[in-house]
Amino acid sequence: MARILAVTSRLPFPPREGHQLRAWHVLRALASRHEVTLLSFQRNDDLPTDAAPLHAAMARVETFRIPSERSRTALARGALRGMLTPTPFLVAKYDAPALRARLTALARDADLVHFDMLPLIAHADCVPEGVPVTLNAHNVEHRLLATRARIEPRAWARRFLAGQVGKLEAFERRACERADAVLACSEVDAQGLRELAPGCNVHVVVNGVDLHTNQPAAHAPDPDRLVFVGQMGWFPNRDGVEWFLREVFPRILARRPATRFELVGKAEGFEVPDAVRAHVDLAGFVDDLRPHVHDASVYVVPLRAGSGTRLKVLEAMALGKAIVTTSVGSEGIALRHDHSALYADDADGFANAVLSLLESPSRVAELGIEARRLAEDEYGWEAIGTRLLRAYEPLVAGGARPVRAGVGNFDAIEA
Repeated sequence: MARILAVTSRLPFPPREGHQLRAWHVLRALASRHEVTLLSFQRNDDLPTDAAPLHAAMARVETFRIPSERSRTALARGALRGMLTPTPFLVAKYDAPALRARLTALARDADLVHFDMLPLIAHADCVPEGVPVTLNAHNVEHRLLATRARIEPRAWARRFLAGQVGKLEAFERRACERADAVLACSEVDAQGLRELAPGCNVHVVVNGVDLHTNQPAAHAPDPDRLVFVGQMGWFPNRDGVEWFLREVFPRILARRPATRFELVGKAEGFEVPDAVRAHVDLAGFVDDLRPHVHDASVYVVPLRAGSGTRLKVLEAMALGKAIVTTSVGSEGIALRHDHSALYADDADGFANAVLSLLESPSRVAELGIEARRLAEDEYGWEAIGTRLLRAYEPLVAGGARPVRAGVGNFDAIEA
């Protein structure tokens, strides 16, 4: 049994968004065989009172507040650092002396340090040489940021984001070079990271789904209901839903005016266009999304940005839903067009795909059966946990191994 020290960007339990779900299941798999100590940032909307399963699984859990969420001064300092130095803002916002002090103290006795999410590996200089470092890469972050900068409607935000892309790309390259192993969510992401940092040790550990909790419904869905699950604070979700409501949904309503669209997830401040408002339901955050998904005939994934593997899509598959998605929305998932899902990347094509299903309940059922079958074959968390442990085994089996020469610190990035 190895001693693993893990660092996360927010409490991974209870998991209410994709990053938390992946982080929780990765940590749970590691804890099934090793002793895991967790140092976790705690966001303002995390629920520490509901985190008993996390404490039960980990040997120890220590939490730290994110300075930029507690202080406008700290937020401004991080923004200025992101603009005036080579350090990207995404990294600067997680600069926390208290966490660094505990990481330095505990890493001396660790057999491996696991950083969950890219910006956290900036603290790898707290880890002694000879202790392996791993990175759980939820996305290819600089590509995600470049897409966001390209389609951001506000000119000032577009300029700021565009100025961050090069800095984040340089940081991500050094991160991949520094890590002894990198976990990618998909083969597409893995290839992107290998192109960024040739020779980095990348393992594909895809996202998964709880097949026991997420079961298909016993009742027929509403033939005129669509659903999307995702919180609007995550830019790819907001952009995709805005595009859907602006460009796609009016085309659907022109042919099937009784159609309704339900958005499940936190949506504070989200504005529904006047033209479709009467046909849109904002469910907000719900404790159990399954009844909302079960009631819909079609699960739409109108994303135009992002990387990784969409946990929301895997849940829809496990729930036996007919899915209409963009190529970006289901990137890295082995869905096949016209067999286990329908794909479309333009507004006309997406609307026509949705309409073809609303007009054919039997086709809805067929796609749902195939999606569930694929989830069972490829995406159960138990099998994925086994692959994860296999990737970590060489790093902890024989004790610590030396860090590769020349990539031990991030001083060059932060100078």
